[in-house]
Formats: sequence, C-alpha cells, structure tokens
Amino acid sequence: MKINKFAKTISYIFDGSYISIPAYLFINIFMLEKVGEIALWTFFCILFGSIIPFMFIVFLYKKKIINDLHVPRREDRLRPLIVSNMSYLLGFFVFYILKAPFYLRAIFFTSFITTFILTIITYFWKISFHTSWITFTVITYYVLFGKWTLFLMAFVPLVAWARVKIKRHTIAQVIAGSFLTLITSLFGYSFFGLFDAGLTL
Repeated sequence: MKINKFAKTISYIFDGSYISIPAYLFINIFMLEKVGEIALWTFFCILFGSIIPFMFIVFLYKKKIINDLHVPRREDRLRPLIVSNMSYLLGFFVFYILKAPFYLRAIFFTSFITTFILTIITYFWKISFHTSWITFTVITYYVLFGKWTLFLMAFVPLVAWARVKIKRHTIAQVIAGSFLTLITSLFGYSFFGLFDAGLTL
C-alpha cells in the first residue's frame, strides 16, 4: 500500500500541469537578470503553458464531460490536447511578436511540435504525457544549463515506474512518451540552433 501511495504521489507531482510552473520560473530566474522581466515572461509562460490548458480541463470537469482532472481515458484527452496545442502555438506567436527571449520561443515551438505529434498518437493509442513532460524538462535544462543538470534524468524512469505501478500506462506507453519527446526536442532545439556552440541566448 505504501508503495502504491508513493507511486501516486510521484504521478501527481510530475503531472505536466504542475511541473511546468516551477520549471518555467526556475528557467527565467537563471536566464534573466531583471525582476520585472522574470515576472513578465514567467507570467506568459504559465498562462499559455499551464493555466489555459488546465482551466479547459477544469471546465470539462465541471460540465461533467470528464470525471477526472487527470483525464485517464484516452478518448477524453483529445479536446484538452487540441486546446493545449492552440495555447502553445498562441504563446509562441505572442513571444515572437513581443520579442521575448530567444529560448522561450524555442521552448514553446518545441512544446507545440511535441504535443501536436502526441495528440495524433493519442487518437489511436494512449501514450504517456507524464514521461513526455519530464523528458522534455530534462532536455530543456540540459540545453540551457549544461551537463550538470543530467542528474535530472533519474526522474524519467521514476515517473515511468509510477505510471505503470498505478496502472495508468503500460511499459511500452511510458517508453514511447519519453523516446518520442527526445526526438521532437532534439529537432525543435536544433531548429533554433540551441545546440550550436557559442550561441548567445
């Protein structure tokens, strides 16, 4: 019972809706110098990356269209995912128009590409978004902060184990979520040149 409770706790903590909030804040604190800039860009990150997608899930929950805020049923995930895609894309254009820091445009572009592909797969198969998000976070931190962040990779198998343990996903589904995100993240960040040596962000 204690192991199951621990697995559920890990699953809740590493839900993309929650983990992205401190992740955005941490990134901007270390990438920006002025408090005003940190507050402004973090607000937009959380708005388009967390609040809008999550509030739509809450809306569906209150309307009794879904019966769980974690949306465990594959069929129920499609509408929230469409809204998430639109929110990431809108966020990218807002960042582009407002000339936000380069790395934020790269993050939201890559988030959109990743979520778009995961949405297509979700139409046929229940791929893991939990392992997708933790993998995306680890790669993002590596790209921005370097090799010292690689210890975060330990969270990937931990989250995968938790999702399988509580029977929300199969082993294949958690591996696929992580592997696909590895590919899309490498593509997205390479497209923006974030793997180029000497790039000034």
